Amino acid sequence: ESHSNFKRKQFFLVQRQLPSRNIQATMFGNLPGSVPLGSLVGIPIRLHLLFLVVLLAQVAGSFYYGPPVALLWFVLLGPVLLLTVLLHELGHALAARAVGGSCDLILLWPLGGLAFIGHNAGPKADILVSAAGPATHIPMTAIWLGGLAAATAARTGSATIDLSLPYPDNGPAFAQALCAAAVLMNITLFAFNLLVPAYPLDGGRILVGTLLSCGVDEYLTAKITIGLAVPLGVGVVVWGFIPSFQMVTILVGAFILFSTWQLFEAVRKQQLGQHPLFS
Repeated sequence: ESHSNFKRKQFFLVQRQLPSRNIQATMFGNLPGSVPLGSLVGIPIRLHLLFLVVLLAQVAGSFYYGPPVALLWFVLLGPVLLLTVLLHELGHALAARAVGGSCDLILLWPLGGLAFIGHNAGPKADILVSAAGPATHIPMTAIWLGGLAAATAARTGSATIDLSLPYPDNGPAFAQALCAAAVLMNITLFAFNLLVPAYPLDGGRILVGTLLSCGVDEYLTAKITIGLAVPLGVGVVVWGFIPSFQMVTILVGAFILFSTWQLFEAVRKQQLGQHPLFS
C-alpha cells in the first residue's frame, strides 16, 4: 500500500506530494516566478519570488518600530527563516530516502516549503517521515540557545537565558534579539507542525498514519481528519487577527481550510484513492 506525502509548515507549511511526484516536481519546478538556488544532497532547491514579496511587506510594516527592528525582521524572516525551512524539508527528504523513497524537489515559498517526496513503505513509515521535519527544530533550537547565551553574555556580562527581545539598536543587542527570536521561531514551528493535527500539517499526516496503522478504514480516517482540520483551520485564521494582524498566519489557516475542502470533495465523490493522503 502506497502512502505518498502531501503536507507543511507555521505559520509555515511543509508539503509532500503525490504519487506522480516527478510530474508534480516538474510542474512546480517550472512555476513562473520560481528560481533555482542550486541543490543539496542531490535535491534541487528552488525559491518562489512571492517569498520575497511577502518578506518585503512584513519588513515594511515593521518600520513603524524603527529601522533597527525592520533590519531584525528582514534577517529573521529572510535568510534565517529560509535556512530553517530548508533544513525542515531536508529532514522529510532524508527520512523518505531512509524508508526507500526519494525526493525530487524542494520549493521554498511564502508559506514555508514544499518537499516533493514519495515512498511505498506504508503508513508507519509515513509517520516517521512526517515527524522528521519537526525533529530538525530540536538541534536548531539548541544551536540558537547557545548563540543566545553567548550574545547575552557579550551584552550584559551574564549568560542567563532570556527570551525577551532587546531593542536592536547596536551590535550586541541585535545579536541577542536575533538569537532569541530564532529560538522562539523554532519552538513555534516545532509545536505548530507536530502538535496541531490538521491536514496538511505534519501533525495531520501523523494522525492519518496512526489511524491507518491501527486498521481504521480510509474513509473514516478521512472524515476524522476533516472534522479536526476545519475547526483548527478556522482557529488559525482567527489567531492571525488576534492579538495583532499576521498575514502569513491567516494565509496558512486559509490553506488548511482549502486543503481540507479538497479532501472533503474526494470523500464526497468517492475518489479518496486519488487523493495524496491515500493514493
